[in-house]
Amino acid sequence: MSYLSEESTGTARDYTSKADKTSYDKGFDEGMFLNPEFWRQHALNDLIPYWYKSAIDKEYGGFHSNLSRQWEPLPPYDKYPAMISRQIFGFSTAYLLFGEEKYINTARDGVSFLLDHGWDKEYGGWYDKITRDGKPLETTKSIPLQLYSNVGLTMYYITTGDSQALPFIYKSMEIQKSHGFDKEFGGYYQALERDLSVMDSGKNKHAHFGYVGSLLLYLWLATRDPGVLQWECELTDITLLKMIDPLNGWVNGYMNEYDRSWTFKPYIVDGVEYIHIGAQLTAALSFLRLYHQTGNNKYLEHGKALSDIVNKYGWDEKRGGWFDMVEKVYPHHPIPSSMVSNWILDYGCFLQLQLYRITKDKQYLERFQKSEAFWYKYIRDNEHGSVFTTVTPNGVPEADDRKAKPWRTSYHEMEHALLNYLYLNTYVNNQSADLNYIFNNSDPQKKFYVSPIDDPAVKITAVTVNGKPWKDFNADERSIILPAEKNLKVRVTFA
Repeated sequence: MSYLSEESTGTARDYTSKADKTSYDKGFDEGMFLNPEFWRQHALNDLIPYWYKSAIDKEYGGFHSNLSRQWEPLPPYDKYPAMISRQIFGFSTAYLLFGEEKYINTARDGVSFLLDHGWDKEYGGWYDKITRDGKPLETTKSIPLQLYSNVGLTMYYITTGDSQALPFIYKSMEIQKSHGFDKEFGGYYQALERDLSVMDSGKNKHAHFGYVGSLLLYLWLATRDPGVLQWECELTDITLLKMIDPLNGWVNGYMNEYDRSWTFKPYIVDGVEYIHIGAQLTAALSFLRLYHQTGNNKYLEHGKALSDIVNKYGWDEKRGGWFDMVEKVYPHHPIPSSMVSNWILDYGCFLQLQLYRITKDKQYLERFQKSEAFWYKYIRDNEHGSVFTTVTPNGVPEADDRKAKPWRTSYHEMEHALLNYLYLNTYVNNQSADLNYIFNNSDPQKKFYVSPIDDPAVKITAVTVNGKPWKDFNADERSIILPAEKNLKVRVTFA
């Protein structure tokens, strides 16, 4: 299978004959996007109920890989451990936001299916693909699928403290550190065979800054393991040393790439070299979040510098969306077949809130609001729920836009709702934000690290356990010590 994720792009289409849909709706108020509760209610009403009703494979377990726009299961019915994990992320996030047990029960069932069927018990690592009933189908171990098989388990661990998944996450990382590391040229490989020999020795986003941005940042928040933080810095430093375009400051590695010896392979269409905007947003966010976790100004400066160019050339100021690809050199025109992907727009919006947190410059809030206005009008599917995968810069969705397909799950849209809710409350409005957790605890000395927010200035201000005030928490560390009991329903206030 291809190692490109949904972050690869939509199919090129010519919509130039379509009507321009960019005029604002009458009475439209962009200010509503600065209301944190808007995003919580969006997840509660427009997103997770549809996934809960239709995504669960009630016959074989796990989740359907393909769903039509009307939420009907479609062939092929094979499954991807990474996509199961991304659904676990979505349902764990739903519990954080609402505290409804049906959502964490769904996540827990997904974890059981993933651990039973997705892990290679002989060699270790996650299979790339399995059959609908959980038999190995593609036994290779490609890095995008490895890291995303871990990300949902990490969010599940934050929400529940259930440590059964942690050994799998750590073993997966150890495989990449040992078998995926290039001892001769440095950096990490793109894919391994089932027996962990090297299948693809190329170097790219997912094995470096993408690994940090999509997994390790959350894992460090969940564990405070210094080894995780050390590897975050190692992968980021490799990115800064090897993958920065010296002329324009872009970060290479997706969809362009490097071979084993770090020889660059540009991405060229019709004789023009292009850069992927989603990769730039991933990198900029990763640098800024890592700055919060380490306090190292090097990551702050690189994050701000990359943010400047991606905001200037990756954002469609006229219409509010984000281009998927632009010319690598000035004047950085968008690729003629450019689309607006929901995940790229989400990351563009996260970046504006991060930059506002750091600078207090209102230009970032204005860009956030205009971007979310585009999302509200065109990416949000107000007929069938959830969102469209991609639309044209004028807001026209793809003709066949399924709700679920490989690399399309509840993950990005639920993260969009969660982080907007948290960042707007704490970074923008100086308000408190409440999240819900459910723990079974056998160790009265164990610390549960509960913050999905990187900035250490955001602290715990209050905790309740089973509805009663609880005082045994460390505000600065964002940790809680709980009694040795089962079914502890915990509510944490951050401010």
